Amino acid sequence: MKKAWAIILILIVIVACGKKPPANEQVSPKKIELPEQSAPQVQEEDKLRTDWQNPELVLSLLGDLSGKTVADIGAGSGYFSFKLAKSAEKVIALDVDPKALEYINEQKVVVGEWSSNIEARLTPPDVPNLLPEEADKVLIVNTYAFLPDKVKYLVRLRDGMKDGAQLVIIDFKEGDIPVGPSDTFKQDPGDVVAELRAINLRDIKVDVDRLKYQYIITAKK
Repeated sequence: MKKAWAIILILIVIVACGKKPPANEQVSPKKIELPEQSAPQVQEEDKLRTDWQNPELVLSLLGDLSGKTVADIGAGSGYFSFKLAKSAEKVIALDVDPKALEYINEQKVVVGEWSSNIEARLTPPDVPNLLPEEADKVLIVNTYAFLPDKVKYLVRLRDGMKDGAQLVIIDFKEGDIPVGPSDTFKQDPGDVVAELRAINLRDIKVDVDRLKYQYIITAKK
C-alpha cells in the first residue's frame, strides 16, 4: 500500500511541475545575466584609451585641486576618478551603473589608502545628485550627450556647484573617428554652449584642437 501511495505521489508531482499557470497569472521572465568585464579587461581598455585621451591635458584644465572637491560625472570604471584622487581633497564618482561603482570600490581596496578620498555615488540619469554647493570642480567626459533634458539637468548641476566653481565638458567630435559612438549619439559643441548660456554660466570657452577626437568646453558658475 505504501508503495502504491508513493507511486501516486510521484505522478502528482510530475503533473504539477508540468502544469501551466492560469492565463491571468504573470510569469516573471528569466533574468539574463550579461558577461561582466574583468579587471584585466578594464585595465587594458584604459591603457588603450590613454593613447588618445591625453589625461594629463584634461587634468591640467582643472588647475590646482588642493583642498578641492571634484565631481566626476559619468565616472564609469573610475578612469579619471583615480587620477583626480591623487591631488584633490575629495572625488565624487557619479554614475548610473551600480556595477561601475562597485568596480571603483573594489579598485580602491586594490590600490590602497591614497584612494580613500573617492566616494562612489549612484545617481539617476536626470539628476546630478550633488548636495547644494558641494563641488569646486565638475568634470563630464563622454557623458554629456547622453543626459536627458540637458538644461534641466544643468540647472540642478549649477545648484551643486560652489560660487566660482569650474565645469569642464569633454565629448566626442562629430565625423568618422575610430572611437566613441555614432554621430546620432553626439552633441554639437555649439548646442552645448547655448545650453550653458541658458543657465547663466560664464567664461565659456570651446577648444576643438587640443584633443584629437574630442572637443573641450570650460565654464564657470
